[in-house]
Amino acid sequence: MNVDVVPFTFSWAALRLLGSGLYSNPWSALSELVANGFDASATTVWVDVDARDKAHSVIDIFDDGTGMDRAGIDTYAKVGHNKRDVANSSDEMNRLMGRKGIGKLAALYLSERFYLRTRNNGSDTSWILEAGAGTDPEEHPHLTPVGDLPRSENLDYWEKLQRGTFLRLLDVDLSGNGDKAIEAFSMRLANQFSFAEEHDNRSILVRVRRGDALDEYRPAAKVIAFRNLAFAEASPATLMPIPAELLHVGTLEIPAKLPSGTYVHTREQATMPTKSLDAKFNTADIPELDKENGTYRGVPYSLEGWIGIHATIDREPAQRNDPRFARNRYYNPAQLRLYVHGKLASDRLLAQLGITGTYLNYIEGEIRFEILDDDRLKDIATSNRQDFDETDPRVMVLRALVRPVVRRLMNRRQALAAKITEAEKAHEREVNARGKQAFAAQLTQDLEHFDSIPDATKHELHAVVTNKLEGDARPKTKYSVFLSHSSSDAAFANLIYFLLVHQGASDDEIFYTSKPNDVRQYNNYDALSEVVKKSISDANTLICYLTSKNFRGSEYCLFEGGAGWATRSVAQYLKLNVEYSAIPAFLTNGKVEFALLDKNGTISLRPDVYSYLVESILNPLLRHLNVGRSIAGTEELSLFDAVTYPPPLELKQEGKTEADFYDPVIVSHWNGYVQDSLGEYLENYLGSEAQK
Repeated sequence: MNVDVVPFTFSWAALRLLGSGLYSNPWSALSELVANGFDASATTVWVDVDARDKAHSVIDIFDDGTGMDRAGIDTYAKVGHNKRDVANSSDEMNRLMGRKGIGKLAALYLSERFYLRTRNNGSDTSWILEAGAGTDPEEHPHLTPVGDLPRSENLDYWEKLQRGTFLRLLDVDLSGNGDKAIEAFSMRLANQFSFAEEHDNRSILVRVRRGDALDEYRPAAKVIAFRNLAFAEASPATLMPIPAELLHVGTLEIPAKLPSGTYVHTREQATMPTKSLDAKFNTADIPELDKENGTYRGVPYSLEGWIGIHATIDREPAQRNDPRFARNRYYNPAQLRLYVHGKLASDRLLAQLGITGTYLNYIEGEIRFEILDDDRLKDIATSNRQDFDETDPRVMVLRALVRPVVRRLMNRRQALAAKITEAEKAHEREVNARGKQAFAAQLTQDLEHFDSIPDATKHELHAVVTNKLEGDARPKTKYSVFLSHSSSDAAFANLIYFLLVHQGASDDEIFYTSKPNDVRQYNNYDALSEVVKKSISDANTLICYLTSKNFRGSEYCLFEGGAGWATRSVAQYLKLNVEYSAIPAFLTNGKVEFALLDKNGTISLRPDVYSYLVESILNPLLRHLNVGRSIAGTEELSLFDAVTYPPPLELKQEGKTEADFYDPVIVSHWNGYVQDSLGEYLENYLGSEAQK
């Protein structure tokens, strides 16, 4: 063997066993390699993941740190070397993230074939570690010097730096990670570190390649949705810099059954105690704990950072408060991330507090508790280096510090929920009161149609019926519109629908089976009949019938007409008729009816058609919806202006026609939804008569 070969101090079998126990996934192993760069005083670490062939991915990690000379390579191969023992100062010792010298196992966990090139003080060496398929488990891995690394864009860039380390990992198996997991890598990598105080000038630049396109490097950044936090507590900024957005007082919205659909809350932020323990915490078993001075075995402790509680964890409303909110299988905002020496030490603390409750899942925070890895005390990290011994007094103290903060936040969110509930109940009471008033007014109008009933009886009946609207008997407060028509007459239904929408009507206020993108008309008849019955009976629904020969010939149009006839008087529904002779007998009482077809068998937007549309169809529908909106306390819809035409002589003198006074919106909708298809419609409707 070449004398310059540098063997690791453990066998392949031992290193593989150690690596599999230390890292649960590729991303935590990569974060360890990034931490190595920062421990080497790097200001920037670049990470390039080439996952075009997931089973044989190539990962480049390089930095502008101090690099290693030949002696440093020997140290690199020593598993268990404590970097803090050789630190030049206490500041450097506190800056170091690593302690046990096992971070290099991350490279062996990811790949059994990697290149290493490093520069330091004039030294520039390149190495390869390579294991064949038949590698003896008892053999020690070793670094073998090589002349140079295979060329790449990343290597060309790194060579422009004065010093640092370049690592290329080959055949990294990422096949178990989907595209979403790989896309989330940058976000998860950012959460592995806490950049604060002396660390805030450092950055991680990431590039992930899954196709031939070569993207730019982008900073790995946290995606904390600070603007979705309803309440937060943070330690004094003199101890640890706190994100500016956390301190910003603004408003956010929480879904609620109110007119706006949301409850507006002003964010609140308070100071988090750094040494105040849970009142129920028993310190008798920890005689070396000094609560008054905040020390354990003479070593000071202090809880630093921030903890907040989200207003909502439902994705859509949370993202309206803060577009950065993410909650999926790759990222869970409901966690307390614990950092020690600037590196993530645990994200499981929330589950270890012994607290239960709905709003526990709304907690998010980033805290620091440096005493957990203080060199003056024993090492209590678990074997996988991703948590601490839960029975250690320091961990018990940490939980006692965090529990009161989390409980306060949960109690405040619960109190906010109670305020929202009370606001919803108050709104419901107002809605029911306005609904009763609207019902009483409608009942008065309905009773006027019964001339045979004496006025005194009408008043008595009115009082009896309205007084019954108490307890479980409540008036309908949802007002809607139902356009009953044959699919052959859809052009007229579309005209009405889109004009109502133009005025601000919402989609759920209007039902008709020709509605764009609605497939209910294609379902079986039984399902459609249920939809129709609910649309008519569940809400205070004003029905507008579009009658025609097509309507009379449709089983379901007659069903809809019968349903309306059975539940309403003639005065309680509207009709737009193609021709008088096609109106079903049960939908008219023999009164004069308006028809679209004129005596010449044509349909046009003539003055009487225009006025009928505005005054007898559109505005009554809008007024009906406005009753519901008034009850709900929401913004009412604007009506269309009724037209008063000048006398014919005046029109002639001014060179105008009635059409010059039409609303351009109605004209454009008529042309787009009716006029363009009117020739074909009349041909089908009138048959051979249209050809004469």
